[in-house]
Amino acid sequence: MKSQKGKNMSVKVEKVSMGEGKTTQLVRIENERLTVELVAYGAHLYRVLARDRYGIAKNVVLNVTPISALATDLQYFGATVGPVAGRIKQAQIGALSLEANENANSLHSGSQGWSFQEWDLDWQETDDKITVIFSYVDHQSGFPGPITAQVMYRLIGEDLSITFTGESPVETFFNPTNHGYFNLSGELKTDIRKQMLEISAPHILATDGELIPTGTFLPVAETPYDFTTAKPLETVLNELPSGLDTAFVFDDNAREHRVSLYDKASGRQLDVTSEAGSVIIYSASGWNRDTQVNYHPMTKELGLAIEFQELPDLPHHPEWGSIALLPDEKISKTIHYRFGVN
Repeated sequence: MKSQKGKNMSVKVEKVSMGEGKTTQLVRIENERLTVELVAYGAHLYRVLARDRYGIAKNVVLNVTPISALATDLQYFGATVGPVAGRIKQAQIGALSLEANENANSLHSGSQGWSFQEWDLDWQETDDKITVIFSYVDHQSGFPGPITAQVMYRLIGEDLSITFTGESPVETFFNPTNHGYFNLSGELKTDIRKQMLEISAPHILATDGELIPTGTFLPVAETPYDFTTAKPLETVLNELPSGLDTAFVFDDNAREHRVSLYDKASGRQLDVTSEAGSVIIYSASGWNRDTQVNYHPMTKELGLAIEFQELPDLPHHPEWGSIALLPDEKISKTIHYRFGVN
């Protein structure tokens, strides 16, 4: 185990088993406000210990257990998803054929995507922040490359940011995200149904039966999908038996693109912001898989996935913009998480 301590901050790194003789590194970073655990395999966000209104810190992130289960986790708990998050229709972009790993479509860059790779690790510490840097050169996801990728986690006070950076000598695609599932009750004390959700998005993206975008934006006003004012998740989930697996689309001219989750019982509040054009919200309402999270059987609506990214299947809808990464161009995208108390 390696460890380093600064003023009211610490970094600890330990080697952990992935089974079959393989290992990865578990990184624990801590300051006066938050404790965050990361895993080099898949550049995962593994645990976040956040304080409630009484100052008691408990984990608010769902993580598969044991750590070796990350290698077979197809629900991407806390994973870095890339180089392209979301679904690509028919696993095809022009002449480029991708792995079809969900029906005939590509999901989250397939079985060789970034979630299933071992990343190199480094870290830096200054007077007020800790930065953990994961690096990986992608030769095998199926997207043109190589893609030199970096995922940087930065902890300052009660703020955690994740910055994804990519560059390549050839034209390719870049639309990563973190696939974290959150439950602010702490240690899965309750499910998410009574937690309050607010999303500053005026539209959702219409999809077909395989969750592929149809090309239509639907207004959320006067529908169950209207989270522009905070409301309990249960009021929506009661109306939507299949729950949420929905792309919320932000207004390009909006001051901020934000998702807020609040647990009244504990007082914990999470505010997530990004410049990305959309956020996928997944409530795990139809959960029917045998999965252990936090050494607890995963059940429906036990966590809420919040995935900021550019619109899914965007290469088939050039009118929405582009996720192209041009030769020798460097692109960075950041998601900010603030773990507070209200």
